[in-house]
Amino acid sequence: MILLKGAESYLQSQYLRMISEGLEQAHGEPATRFEFEGQGTTLATLLDELRSYGLMQTHKLVVVDGAEQFVKKESHRRGLESYTGSPMDEATLVLRTTGDWRAPKLEKGIAACGAVVACEPPDPGTAAAWCVGRAEKAHGAVIPRDAATRLVDRVGPSLARLDAELGKLAVAADGDPPRIEVALVESMVPPSREEQGWIIQSVVLTGDRGRTVRVLRELKDVSRVPDQVLSWALVDLGRKLHEAARQIDAGVGESAVGKSLRLWGPDTGPVLQTARRLGGRRAARLFDLALETDVALKTGRSGDATRTLEGLAVMLAEACGRSASPR
Repeated sequence: MILLKGAESYLQSQYLRMISEGLEQAHGEPATRFEFEGQGTTLATLLDELRSYGLMQTHKLVVVDGAEQFVKKESHRRGLESYTGSPMDEATLVLRTTGDWRAPKLEKGIAACGAVVACEPPDPGTAAAWCVGRAEKAHGAVIPRDAATRLVDRVGPSLARLDAELGKLAVAADGDPPRIEVALVESMVPPSREEQGWIIQSVVLTGDRGRTVRVLRELKDVSRVPDQVLSWALVDLGRKLHEAARQIDAGVGESAVGKSLRLWGPDTGPVLQTARRLGGRRAARLFDLALETDVALKTGRSGDATRTLEGLAVMLAEACGRSASPR
């Protein structure tokens, strides 16, 4: 028995392929594959398939998709727990779950007689490194690390989505082999809602209050960016300004500050300039205000969420656009 557990469907598909190939190598012929949906399958149907013999006597590979739905029923869960004690030698049962898996006893039994394989999305750095290797191996293309990082920023660390985007980019890229640059990623891969939410930081840094409000409303009403994403983007800007101002006050060079905060792109200069102008104390007060607003939104104390977000964004824009003044 094998449990493929986690939200990354690409990894699940790859592990299932490896299982199938391993069975073929072990038995000298491909396993006969049977697939069931966890939602509508009964325990009796599943066990009958596992325990019955086919005319050709080949090894069986029995796959249950949406296994979290199957084990929600207590009789199903207990039946599989019992099965882990004496699984069939002539069949391999693979449970696949990307949802809310709540069967710790069954999982322990599976680990004892087979394997539990984690299939979670990688962190962004690992996903970017994967893109570099995947582009060359699967798509015959070259993608530099900065372009791979930008691609992960755009679509997230889902390997299935990244692989699909790499295929499209490889076809569109120029060169022999095709070379996928940052500009091509930005022109062909639309930003996710989460990334769109971070656009507000660049607008706030211009100090233009009117534009800040207009863009905030567009992100909410047109792009449907969640309030919490916008709130966290504003909080993160307050954090960057506070940390940058604190380090600059301590005599740290701007280059080192930018590196420590992982600042890059056109926002680097405005963040450092605004932080230097604000100074540590004013930046700290601004950051505290951003945190208080975020808490108010999360606890429902903010009243009108749109007005609350607009108020915070305008205050940050005013601070970014204000000319130098005594600290």
